[in-house]
Parts: sequence; C-alpha cells; structure tokens
Amino acid sequence: MAWGLIAISAAGFLGLSGLAWTGSLGLKAMLLLAVTAATYFVGRSKLPAARRGGPDGFAKIAFTVAGCMALLRHRVEVGKAADGTPEYLPVYDAIVNYIDQVDGQTFVTFALVAMAVKFIGVISSAYGWHLLLVGQGVRFPFWSKIMTSFLIGRFIGTFLPSTIGLDGYTLYDAGKYSNQWTRAITAKTLEKFVGVTGLFLGMLLTMPFGYQVLVDVMQKAGHPERAPLLAAFIVVFAGGVCAVVIIGLVWPFIIQLLMTLVERVGGLVLVGPLAKVKGKVLGVLGQFKGAVGSYRGKVGLLMGVLFAKFVTHFTTAVVYYFTALAIGVTTAQFWPITFGSTIQILGTLFSPTIAGEGAREAFQSILLSEQLGGVAQSVLSAALGFIAAEAATLWGGAFMWVRKPGWRPAFTEVDGVQVDYAWINDADDTGFDADKLAKARAQAGAQG
Repeated sequence: MAWGLIAISAAGFLGLSGLAWTGSLGLKAMLLLAVTAATYFVGRSKLPAARRGGPDGFAKIAFTVAGCMALLRHRVEVGKAADGTPEYLPVYDAIVNYIDQVDGQTFVTFALVAMAVKFIGVISSAYGWHLLLVGQGVRFPFWSKIMTSFLIGRFIGTFLPSTIGLDGYTLYDAGKYSNQWTRAITAKTLEKFVGVTGLFLGMLLTMPFGYQVLVDVMQKAGHPERAPLLAAFIVVFAGGVCAVVIIGLVWPFIIQLLMTLVERVGGLVLVGPLAKVKGKVLGVLGQFKGAVGSYRGKVGLLMGVLFAKFVTHFTTAVVYYFTALAIGVTTAQFWPITFGSTIQILGTLFSPTIAGEGAREAFQSILLSEQLGGVAQSVLSAALGFIAAEAATLWGGAFMWVRKPGWRPAFTEVDGVQVDYAWINDADDTGFDADKLAKARAQAGAQG
C-alpha cells in the first residue's frame, strides 16, 4: 500500500515535471502537484520510521530540481512588440539579458554588505542558544565553542537534509561536552519555538511599512481590494503565534489552561479522524510547556533569547534588500523588501526542497517582482541572498577540520562546576554522528 501510493506520486511527479519543462504552470499543474504531494505523504506515513529517510532524500532532490526547472522555464512578459502585443521570455533568458546590466563594483560592494548583515544574524542566533544553555545551568565559552559550533553546524547543514546540520550539530556538541543531554534537548526544543516566534514578530513589525507588497500581490491576482483581508489574516495568524509563545514564556501556567480548553472543546467538535488534530495540538503545547517549565523564574533570560532570534530573522530578511542593490535595483525600498522577505523565509522553511532552492526564488518573484522591477531581478536577488548567507558562514568547515578528537572547550561548567570530560573516549570520537545523536535523544527522552 505504502509503496503503491509512492509509485502513484512518482507518476504524478513525472507529469508535473513535463509541464514544468514546457512552462505550463496552470490549473492542471496545480492539481498534479496536489495529487503528487498528497499520495506521497500518505504513502510515506505508512512506512516504518527507519525506512523513510531514503524516499525523503530522493523526494527533496526531485522537488528541488523540478522547482528550479519550473521557475527558470516559466515565461514572463519582458516588454511590448511594435504592434503592442506582449513579448514573453523564459525566466532564464530574462536573467541572461539582465546580468549584462549589473555593475561589477556595485555588485561586490553590496554583496559584501549582505554577507556582513547575515553574519550579525548568525552571531545573534548563536547568542540566543548560549542563553538557553546558561538557563539550563550549562555554560561554554561563547566565541571559541558556541560560535564555532554554529559555524560548523551551518557548514554541515549545507550537505545534509532537514535540520541535522545546524540544529543537530549544536545539540550534539552541547550534549557531548556537558554530558547533560536532557538539558541540552530541553534548550533546543524551546529554541525552535522561540525561533519561529522571532520570524513572526519580524513579519508583524515590518508589515505596516511594507503593506504595499500585499497590495501588489493581490493586484496581480486581480483583487487589490482584498489586500486588507490578507493583512488581517497575517496579523491574526502571526500575532496569535507570537501571543501564545510570549504569554507562555511569561506565564507558563496559561499554557496548561489552554491545553485543558483544547482537550475539552476538541473532545466535542474533533471526533473520528479529526481527533488526531487535537492530539497534535496537545502534543505541541505539551512540548512547549515542558520546555518553558525548565526556565521557571528566568523571564528576563527568555526575553533576551526572543530578542536574539528576532534579530536573526530580521537581518536575514534585510540581506535581500542589499542583494537587490547589488544587482543594480536602484529603486529598491528597504521596508517592503524586508517585509516581503519575511514571508518568503517562512515559505522556504516549509518547502520540500534542499535548502529551499527553487522555492526561495519562486516566493520572491511572487512577492517582490513589482518592488524589484521584474521576475529576473527578484530571482537573482533571492539566489544571491542564499549565496551571501552561505559565503558568510561556509568557512565554518575550517573549524570542523581542525577539531581533533582530543579537542576540549576552554571550560564547560554544569551548575557552576567544571566537568572532567571523563565520558569522552578519544579513540571512538570520529566527529559528528547523526546515529549517536538519535540514540542520545531517545535515551534522554526515556529518562525524562
């Protein structure tokens, strides 16, 4: 049954790829995409957890390739013919025609600025992780341990699927040298909740200044009058997530009340297959409540983490303003591009592609082609944003190569006491091991 559904998904994907190659991205393509995604995820859910890695990795590669192909072969209007009829070119031809107009000195200057801005965000994110560990009573030197761990994690994440890179490595590194796996896992769990809240907070704060982006999007859809409705949806959704998390950080007992409410109301209206929704909501709230409970009385520290994660996502969005300047978009406006990029970042996080490739550029062209002067410019700006982010941190690989088995942080304190690292066996220490991380997580979960 499982492999049969995956086979149907593969057949649908082949048809979808054919439409992408011809640039035919209409209703038929959308229906094929829905069927392909639905059959794949249902089929995947029926496989044993241990056997999902292979299909998931292949699916990510396939969606990345098809997404890039669909994006680059999509035909866009580039001008008018002498008789007034629109002229169309595939996006890749429009990009080739535009690149010749980019000034080299301008490109290098603003690309370096974009890299610097991104690096500020990485430092801020690393500091948020540092604070969460400190809140658990685990303290490492920030620059030589936490920061280098973040850079190594980003380097590994470039070549591995999902969040095994940054999230997995920083968790593994903290647990390995402190031997406090339960505390490290608690800190990482809360980091995920606070991190997405930082993104939504950036979206809310920049929307009043970048509202024109929503007008442009709805204008292309033929319904500019619905822009206020779209803005209201963003406020309700993003604001709701921010409110739940912030209230939970300050008054965690309210999460327990919310869980009770979900359980009672859900028991009345969510029956049959829909009962799974209640279970998932309760599971998420329970994870959040458990993580926050370990930081009781440390509201100031948690607000510091939230601010650090806000800076992280805000600077990531700002990067795309400078990449727009780098490719010569002199009319680029700071706030609309920053706001639109927060939505693009959110969409990229949930895209079934490797590192968001293809999806990032597609979202940016939908959201900001009007602001950036065309689809070619928006695709170039998005791609350069990814390159600038990777270039700013990819040299973290150097730290990974110089860390020998005998390397230890300058200090590792647990509850104020220096540890002796007695549990680390240099002979068996060959570096980051995803299987070791999975086993440690399972053991910590069983102990908790």
